[in-house]
Amino acid sequence: MKQKISSFIFLATSIVIGLGAFGHAQQWWKVVYPAIGHRVSDPRMLNLLLAVWLFVSGGMLSFGLVLIWSWLRIGKGDRGVAVIPLGIAVFYFIFGVLSWVYVGRFFALFVVLSSLLFTSTLVLNARRTAL
Repeated sequence: MKQKISSFIFLATSIVIGLGAFGHAQQWWKVVYPAIGHRVSDPRMLNLLLAVWLFVSGGMLSFGLVLIWSWLRIGKGDRGVAVIPLGIAVFYFIFGVLSWVYVGRFFALFVVLSSLLFTSTLVLNARRTAL
């Protein structure tokens, strides 16, 4: 039962991380561009910021897809891929804590997502021992 719950948590967290890319990209047009678009004197700088913003969105989508692939592999018994979601979880945790402290409480979401991903990965990857 613990395996099934952890599997659901892992998959749901992976989907949230991947879909977060679309919300992130949308924030450029709804929040960032209206706030700074008229203040940037060099349009190349604005284009650079847009490129970096969309690159991060693409990274989030890529993380989500790689996590779903990892979930499929772990479900088939491949314990070696666990390093991928664990690495992503650690990255999200460090980024989440620092951003929560320096930017705002929205980034607590990254801490929650990373904790769910890390814990569910450990449970799914635990070796079953005979009783």
